[in-house]
Amino acid sequence: MAASAADLGRKDLPTGPGYEAYTSNALKLFAEHLERNSQGNLLDIGPVCQENIQFFAHRVKKHHVCDMFIRLDARLRKGEPVRQIWQELDYPIESFHGILVWELADRLNDEDVHELVRVCHSILMPGGMAVIMVMGDQISSTETRSFVIGQDYRVQLRPQPHLNLPLRGRQNRDVLSMMSPFVPAKSFICRPGFMEFLFQRV
Repeated sequence: MAASAADLGRKDLPTGPGYEAYTSNALKLFAEHLERNSQGNLLDIGPVCQENIQFFAHRVKKHHVCDMFIRLDARLRKGEPVRQIWQELDYPIESFHGILVWELADRLNDEDVHELVRVCHSILMPGGMAVIMVMGDQISSTETRSFVIGQDYRVQLRPQPHLNLPLRGRQNRDVLSMMSPFVPAKSFICRPGFMEFLFQRV
């Protein structure tokens, strides 16, 4: 599903319990990469978020949103094989300059992560970048959240109570291993206790 930023107004980000905030270094570098390719395409496979659509509106030519979290939740609730969701990412090869994966990999077993990485590598252009978030040991809640981008790359985690997804903790070395054949570009340990990674297809 392709989402348009036309006529979308910026909303103030919510605050309070359940809305932890931090400044994202990975998203800053990712946005700078997209701005250097302003005629490029972006794929966002996280929950649909108007603030994020607005944020990227002037940074890319086209912003495609395909919510893989809600699709994964639907498959798990029905007891259907997770592998069926990858057909939703049936884009032509080398279509995108950037892919926002968020923390989807934390919600998948190792076999499905490998398939996610394979698909992302196929549809990302050479030189393109992917953003991966991984929940750290300090995150005790399994609650699924979306990452809402505000001004100055200030990000808040918005609860998604309609989603019931497993959480599989992964360490830095696990992420580097599962993301082969991508090349790691940057990684950051963030508050409130998770990691951000930038990977590049070379």
